[in-house]
Amino acid sequence: MGAGYHGGFGNTKGAKATNSVSAENNSQSSKENQSSDIAEQNNREDYLRNELSKSSPVVIPKSAKITEQSKVGYDQVKYTWTKGNFKYVARWHTRTPGAPTNQGPTWVIERVRSGIGSGIYARRRQEYILVGKYKWVTKKVWYDAINARKNGTATKEQEEMLNHGHWKA
Repeated sequence: MGAGYHGGFGNTKGAKATNSVSAENNSQSSKENQSSDIAEQNNREDYLRNELSKSSPVVIPKSAKITEQSKVGYDQVKYTWTKGNFKYVARWHTRTPGAPTNQGPTWVIERVRSGIGSGIYARRRQEYILVGKYKWVTKKVWYDAINARKNGTATKEQEEMLNHGHWKA
């Protein structure tokens, strides 16, 4: 019996067997890591669906689509669903660049009514932000206030609206 058979030197059967066992171990380790990643992902989705959503100022249905995003300077989790004639978007996000320093994670709630392109029932797309219980403002008014805040020219009313429209998480 030669060295190749017993010791696994070079390109021998022993070496191949060792490499094969090593490959099986790596494959097993990879499967365990994948299982761990899947479990972590499931725990994350469970947290987003069943825990974080509870801090929203509106009820988020279990069927809502969840999208996690890393934006420039902040993180965001977006929940989207449709109810009646509106598409709703509940956005949870960390403090955004330019926001007041005391502002922590908040919710912003949007609703959108699709437009109709032509005909006697034609209408433009309508977009709103929730700024109080049952109080919606147009997205244009909302973004005008955000831009005014960034420029240091926001009125007291605009500041109040932005404070009420950023629901504490």
